[in-house]
Amino acid sequence: MSLFLMPYLALYLKEALRLASWLPPGDDYALHVYFALMAARDPLSLLGAGQYPGLVHLLGFASGDPFALGRLYGLYALFLIPAGIALWGLFFNALGAPRRLAFFLSAGAVLGSVRTLAGLIDGQIAEKTVLLVVVPLGLYLWARGRPLASIAVLSTSLFINYLGFAYAGLLALFIALRDRRALLFLLALAALGALFFHNKLLTVLGLSSEGWAAGEGSLVLDPLRGVLYAFYGPSGLVLPPLALLLARGSSKSQPLLLTALAVFALGIAAAGVGERLLRVSSLLLPAAVFASLVERRSGLWPAALALHLAGPGAAGWLWLAGGWEGLFAYVERITPEKWEAYLSVLSLLPPNASVGVRWSLDLWFIPLAYAYRPDLNVSLWVCSWGPSGFYVYSPPDPRQWYLPCIASAGPPPGVLVYERNGVGLYKRLE
Repeated sequence: MSLFLMPYLALYLKEALRLASWLPPGDDYALHVYFALMAARDPLSLLGAGQYPGLVHLLGFASGDPFALGRLYGLYALFLIPAGIALWGLFFNALGAPRRLAFFLSAGAVLGSVRTLAGLIDGQIAEKTVLLVVVPLGLYLWARGRPLASIAVLSTSLFINYLGFAYAGLLALFIALRDRRALLFLLALAALGALFFHNKLLTVLGLSSEGWAAGEGSLVLDPLRGVLYAFYGPSGLVLPPLALLLARGSSKSQPLLLTALAVFALGIAAAGVGERLLRVSSLLLPAAVFASLVERRSGLWPAALALHLAGPGAAGWLWLAGGWEGLFAYVERITPEKWEAYLSVLSLLPPNASVGVRWSLDLWFIPLAYAYRPDLNVSLWVCSWGPSGFYVYSPPDPRQWYLPCIASAGPPPGVLVYERNGVGLYKRLE
């Protein structure tokens, strides 16, 4: 198996190291830097109604320099991979797997989930913190007979990421239903949350209801294509029925099995967040199956692991044979040239100007404006331009992946007044 996986692991390492390059390449890093700067200026914003700033944005206290924060977040994302392997391994070990086997399986679960690394490249560090740190740590405490501590850890996801809170909260519920004290503790936490953080809980409920419909810029896939896209192979068709069979009984792995199955089912049913939930299930489902098999002392774990790794391993050989990199879509949202251009544009804008930017094209203008021109009012548009006095626009790079509505984006409704390194400053026509 190791020989079969070598090309894939080489590609995985190549892409993972991009997180530690000049600046991480994905969309969301610019926004995390922005929220980190916001959290440093106003720590109480961590308790506000919105999902962000969250606990991951406490890095804003480390530096007020957007560039330094971008580098820190790239390194943080890279750190999440070994952290996830370590914590999922501790959980498997607590279920009875020998240490070497436990960490072998956790490495297979984490590294074999293509979409987990793809999400980190994109900048989904808050949700991946829940998936790679909070959830396995909570499961480890549960497996060690500490359900109250497990639920307390899982509850921190409310201050990290709302999608993560949805599945971490579901896991906490399944754990609580197995233990009377844990259920009372969960109810007490829910009451305290409703009393002191009702604004966040109401936002979660609102986002949950909106998740059933596809919003602007949503990536909507039919169920079969969505499953194959998320799992990158046949495991997405075989692991769910296997997990359903294994969920029968009262094992320590049952809460994870039920959570993984629920996330998978919701991923198929919910148009708005379905693709994101399927990406989560591409790690939760194999991890749940591995956990159940080692807990049952079953000899089927090699077959389950091979199934999970078959698609990525085959894609690795395709990459080696022809340079095909379909596993990880190419993105490079910020370059030294664009950074220089944004700073130049900031020096030209009049005081208190309103400026519009497009998602994926010029996101890094937002934290730079917040840091160096806080008087500006910057608006972010996704699939269509809205009203602003000025616009910052760089055309889509044909080498990169974008949402369809971004890839076809045209210039803003204005006249070009300045251009540098491919970044244009437009003034709205009156």
